[in-house]
Amino acid sequence: MKAKIPVMFVALLLPAIVFSQAVAPPPQPLHFVDGHWTPYDPPSEFPEGSTVHRVVPGDTLWDLANTYLGDPYLWPQIWERNPYIKDSHWIYPGDPIAIDVAVQEPPTDFEEVVSDETVTSEYGDSDGFGESAIDEGEPHPLGSSADVYCFADLVPDDSIYPFTIMSAERIEFQDSFSEGDIVYIDGGVEQGVAAGDRFFVLNRIRPLYRLAKNPSISQVYTSEKLGVVYSKIGQIKVLCAQENSAIAEITYACDPIDVGNVLQPFRPIPVPLVIDPDPSDRCDVPNDKPIGRIIYTRDDQIEIGGGWLVFIDLGAAEGLYPGQFATIFRDNPVKGMPRLVLGELGVLTVEENYSTAILTRGWASVYIGDRVEIK
Repeated sequence: MKAKIPVMFVALLLPAIVFSQAVAPPPQPLHFVDGHWTPYDPPSEFPEGSTVHRVVPGDTLWDLANTYLGDPYLWPQIWERNPYIKDSHWIYPGDPIAIDVAVQEPPTDFEEVVSDETVTSEYGDSDGFGESAIDEGEPHPLGSSADVYCFADLVPDDSIYPFTIMSAERIEFQDSFSEGDIVYIDGGVEQGVAAGDRFFVLNRIRPLYRLAKNPSISQVYTSEKLGVVYSKIGQIKVLCAQENSAIAEITYACDPIDVGNVLQPFRPIPVPLVIDPDPSDRCDVPNDKPIGRIIYTRDDQIEIGGGWLVFIDLGAAEGLYPGQFATIFRDNPVKGMPRLVLGELGVLTVEENYSTAILTRGWASVYIGDRVEIK
């Protein structure tokens, strides 16, 4: 059987907007098209039945996705549908935006294909049991939006988060807060905060240390600090900003949000679309590609299975990119015997020295310290 090469389709990503840092300069030059000024060459005709929105002042692709598609995180679909827009930060009043990308009509005629091979995920739930079918050869999201917006970051130092939630509108009556609640933060106009700014809300978990050379249940980590783990627990949007403070609304909550949680400028994080490679197998042999380890598991779970989220100590420095897959294995305790292949994971997001990943397939429990080899 021919080996299948994993294919990745990653939605285009907006550059992160950092407090007072400006976005890229506007495209030039402007010219007058169909009654308005724009740097682009927008189409004048659209297919019959298309939904077309004419940009008005204040519009963003994020807000249009929320209005028309019901989910602001689908903004890359709108951008991809309108390739004449060269920079997603800059859309101009009068520009026509085609929105008809969320729903496609099913084909009226199709031929049912019966395959003689079924690819299944043996990790159907968090306990590592059950099966769920995967359409072989069909692009599909590697995870859900919650997998990338509600997991965690590994940061070098706590000081990278200058803003904190200091109070809340119902602080006299509530200890924790959720969607729709109003909070007060310690950054304002003087610090570059403005109405409409969005932030992730993060909660400090613990420092993360380098793994021992041969980790065991009793001694997994060394004393060498890799960074600090912060869990993403929600998002806020600034309603108005004063000189050194601002009022914001909680727009999304993964977990309860508390006074003292820190803030990180929001950036869209696309979920990679992938075509699954050949599934990892017990008989897979080493392929001489980068090898790392699982160094952290969501909620510090000791024994994990399918759908669970992890950090691995491989990142952009080793050439990783979202949508890659890796085989999970550990050394055989009997010298000279083949390695123990445990399953497979898919890479969701990539930083310089680590990545987040989701367990996609397996037949045995996985632990911190287990090895991963890029496929």
